[in-house]
Amino acid sequence: MTDQGKFARFLITLSAVIVAGCALTVTIKVMNTDTEALYPPRLLDQETVERQAAEVARGPKNVSRDGVECPAAMKAEEGNKFDCRVRVGYNDKTVTVEVVDDQGRLSMNAS
Repeated sequence: MTDQGKFARFLITLSAVIVAGCALTVTIKVMNTDTEALYPPRLLDQETVERQAAEVARGPKNVSRDGVECPAAMKAEEGNKFDCRVRVGYNDKTVTVEVVDDQGRLSMNAS
């Protein structure tokens, strides 16, 4: 009987160690999880940005998106900068866009 009792205590101890190891592994995996997958980045509305870039380059009377090229999937992160190309007549103008804050407010300058 004592050998069976020792064996049972050994199995209980071994099971506890295995469960603790599994719990530690899961905890480490969760802590290393990429939070960007849980909270995808906020993106700017491409159509709105292109209309605003057209207005800056061409003036308020011609805000058509025709001939405007801005990058896809522009992140609404403060300090993010990118260029849009706007066709004005037969020439292209570059509109530099900067995200002013995380609410998506923009600053635009044409060159």
